[in-house]
Amino acid sequence: MRVELSVGPTVGHEEARIAARASCAALDKAVELLASIGADATIIEREGGLCNAVLGRRGGDAIVVPIPDVIVARADNGAVQLVTTKGTLKTNSRLYELERQLGADFVRVSKSAIVNINAIDRVESGFGGAYGVRMHDGAVEWISRRYLGAFKSAIGM
Repeated sequence: MRVELSVGPTVGHEEARIAARASCAALDKAVELLASIGADATIIEREGGLCNAVLGRRGGDAIVVPIPDVIVARADNGAVQLVTTKGTLKTNSRLYELERQLGADFVRVSKSAIVNINAIDRVESGFGGAYGVRMHDGAVEWISRRYLGAFKSAIGM
């Protein structure tokens, strides 16, 4: 394996990239050590697939988005959108696939929306016992009665 290190005042930001044909215990240990150094470290690909990231599309471009950067996944007119810190993207994934992939920091609030618990600004009460979730970006997702119990449990409400 070839290792390169560049240290100097002209380096814009610290970055480590590792490309390997196969994983092994020593390599996994090195990756974990490097990832523990930076607060924004994300392992995005392992064994040919994305890890801790999802793929969105804007125009003809494929954009890799770390999972913590996803705010809302929403189904709209048969298409699934990802509202992210990088803007709104389309994805080829189905909502149920994203629900499994996004993990424990995400909760389904309706048949058509999954929200990032860490991106919730506040929970607002509406008419007739309805609740809405206002996200940090100002968007509101309404919580359907079917998912209200699971939502309350997920956020400790």
